[in-house]
Amino acid sequence: MHKFTLLIALVFCASLLGACAQFESKRGVEVNWQDTVTNELVNGTSTRKDVLTLLGPPSQVIALGGETALYYLFEHSEGEGLILIVYNRMRINTRYDRAIFFFDEHDTLTEFATRLYPADES
Repeated sequence: MHKFTLLIALVFCASLLGACAQFESKRGVEVNWQDTVTNELVNGTSTRKDVLTLLGPPSQVIALGGETALYYLFEHSEGEGLILIVYNRMRINTRYDRAIFFFDEHDTLTEFATRLYPADES
């Protein structure tokens, strides 16, 4: 009987070492480049100042010879996992909302592109 009790105690202790995990991570600039905002921008007319006023500071400024680009990025990751003694499993879903704006040597907007993922799309 003593060995059986010891076995039950060991199985119970081993089961306590397993766990589930969930996490969420958000990094980058505030996402405010929705269509309602970017519809105010016009290629060939809008300026760098207009973009900065609407969207704030970018994640990155890129120099391209006579042109420059403002790059906005927001990263959102969600995950879940199963952690056991001999087997671990993690599933991570990361999406990137991004926008890029190109300007000529006179700081006039030449073109831009944006991508926002809906919250439930992956």
